[in-house]
Amino acid sequence: MTFYVVRHGQTLFNVMGKVQGWCDTPLTDEGVRAAEALGRGLADVDFAAAFSSDSGRAVQTLDALLGARAAQRGEAYAPPETFPPTCVPNGPSSAIEYGALHTLLCAETPFPLAHDPRLREWCYGDLEGEPGDQLRAALARGFGAELGFEEHNRRLPEVADVLARADTSGRAERFDAIERRLSGFFAEAGEAVRLAGGGNALVVTHSFVVRTLVYLLDPARVNDPAKIPNASVTRIGYDGHAFSLAEIGSTDWQR
Repeated sequence: MTFYVVRHGQTLFNVMGKVQGWCDTPLTDEGVRAAEALGRGLADVDFAAAFSSDSGRAVQTLDALLGARAAQRGEAYAPPETFPPTCVPNGPSSAIEYGALHTLLCAETPFPLAHDPRLREWCYGDLEGEPGDQLRAALARGFGAELGFEEHNRRLPEVADVLARADTSGRAERFDAIERRLSGFFAEAGEAVRLAGGGNALVVTHSFVVRTLVYLLDPARVNDPAKIPNASVTRIGYDGHAFSLAEIGSTDWQR
């Protein structure tokens, strides 16, 4: 099976240069346009399932993408049946349980859709909603020097841990917590889709989630490209045993 992992469309805070992790702003007109262009580009790809972060910007991207995809295919658009997660407490660890997900994928419905909190962006704690300069200053203090964007990517676990140590709210996540929730989602979703017959799964998530996945799967490619564009596609294969990384942050799918 193949995951088509999409970064959400451009948002208000993206334009304003503000830190946006668990806080949320809507898509700009350009963000909607790019999501629709991506939907048209994915019209020939059949999906067995679709997932997004439960953040509003990811949900809005997924809806715009699927609407444009349906129009391109000459189909009347109705959102696929949405299934609420089977939740346990504690924020982003709350997620669809494997057995429930497998049942949904085997149900007699249009391809199922779920909004999973494990696909949220990194949480930045006190820095949420603040100017991006404050995040860069926090990193410079933590590392003892100003490092370039590509060096931050190469030292991604340290970046998360530096921000978590500096956070006074207790919300910012260390890298091992981020890795745990993402690995859990992709292992469960990959196996559920594979057992239901395989195919493609659409996943709408966030920039540093995509960067984390690249780091975990092929760290030598962590700066390929250095920044993950809005409404881009990163493809990840799963064969029942291992994950493999194809293109990263491609905007070639937009039409």
